[in-house]
Amino acid sequence: MVHPVYRSGTTSRIIAQAKTFGASLAGMVRIGALGGAPSYDRCGLVPRLSGAGSLLVLALVHRHSLPELDWWDERKGGTPGNRRMEETAINLARWLQEELTISARLLPYHVERGGVFLKDAAVLAGLGVIGKNNLLLTPQFGPRVRLRAMLVEVEVEPPEVGDFNPCARCCMPCTRACPREAFARDSYDRLPCSDQMRDNEANRVSIAGVGKDTTLRLCTLYCRACELACPVAR
Repeated sequence: MVHPVYRSGTTSRIIAQAKTFGASLAGMVRIGALGGAPSYDRCGLVPRLSGAGSLLVLALVHRHSLPELDWWDERKGGTPGNRRMEETAINLARWLQEELTISARLLPYHVERGGVFLKDAAVLAGLGVIGKNNLLLTPQFGPRVRLRAMLVEVEVEPPEVGDFNPCARCCMPCTRACPREAFARDSYDRLPCSDQMRDNEANRVSIAGVGKDTTLRLCTLYCRACELACPVAR
């Protein structure tokens, strides 16, 4: 399928509208650029995304003062933060169709269910870089963001990539904060991190909702030690 190419003016308009609907950051990248992402190369996978020319990456800031955004519960959407991002995507898809006659749809969160490697996609979309802590680091919010992605039927101009490199002169407090010593070998080790996640899932906590909904729910509180210790944009 041949997709029309939209120049930066339209791309900027889409990104601005995404922020109007609730995204803290947004960026776009052509689908063809995803194949060279490190995660796809490491896993030997090829992105299979039909019916679209570009990927729109949405980021929502997750501040230290709002831990509940990332509490995984049994409701649809998983977390309050993810539900907010899904609402942003629904509103944005409707706006794209009505204002620009562009079709778009929200992708599943998990790669195995048809999603994309979100951190890689965010880097390619110009939102930041992957730090030595294996987290996406953004100039505006450091690693304290949550990501989702949408397929958009048009192609866009490649985003500008700066020289942002916050880990170069950092004393790396993230490596000392890890409760599982995932950085004991001077680089990120996924296995201890995965063990911590399984431990979080096995020890869910009963927590009352915030705002008007104070119903008690079992929630998974995933570890954020390295993320919260990171000084970038803190």
